[in-house]
Amino acid sequence: MKYKTLIYKVESGVADIVMNRPEALNPMNDESMDDMLAALDECARDESVRAVVISGAGRAFCGGGDIRFFKEELSRDGFDFRPLVAKGDRLVAAVRRLPKPVIAAVHGAASGGGAHLAFMCDTVIAAEDARFIEAFIKIGLAPDSLGVYNLPRLIGPARAFYYMSTGKPMSAAEAKAMGLVAETCPASELMERAHALAAKYAAGPALGYAGLKELMNVSLYEGLEAFSERELDVFDRCSRSADFVEGVAAFLEKRGAEFKGN
Repeated sequence: MKYKTLIYKVESGVADIVMNRPEALNPMNDESMDDMLAALDECARDESVRAVVISGAGRAFCGGGDIRFFKEELSRDGFDFRPLVAKGDRLVAAVRRLPKPVIAAVHGAASGGGAHLAFMCDTVIAAEDARFIEAFIKIGLAPDSLGVYNLPRLIGPARAFYYMSTGKPMSAAEAKAMGLVAETCPASELMERAHALAAKYAAGPALGYAGLKELMNVSLYEGLEAFSERELDVFDRCSRSADFVEGVAAFLEKRGAEFKGN
């Protein structure tokens, strides 16, 4: 299959999915998420694929949602972000449901949904320059892409709320200290390290890894679908607020937002 926004290749049992819109920091939009969902489905169907590495081209892993798209939609009567948010939920859930190990190789920024995509992978290897940013609150939104479901389970509710409510960037070292990242390394070594781990998975017991992942999902992610429905309602409500309009404008104008609470 041909992809417009990513590079997909399989070699020695390892599938590489490289988000490939570097000029826009590999944003999560309709087209890129369709490509990613199709690539993950291809990984699931291809018995030669035993492990997956997700990475980003250019200077970032993934910049999250396309703020310029938000701006355009806000000017349109009857805008509705629910289908886009639902697709983001399906994407990160597909990473969890794939019965093969998925490694996120993160460099530069993993922002918003990009951070949530990384944290839904089975393990994360991060370059020392990596930054994980919960950017939603800075434009007047509650998080999407199942981040509020996942992050408190990984680092506890107090720390998850802190990062999500402040938008404070989390360094690779901080993420490793909290158990979100398995390894850190110089950026020049990132893909080598990620592929070395993927090669071990590809040579290992596929049924054992599938069983491990199945049990992890039962342990951590039962109830995910019900949460997704509530997330859509909250995101929809926030996206219709004056604060969201101001947050988007401030982001694009590179100034601080002046929120009014409505």
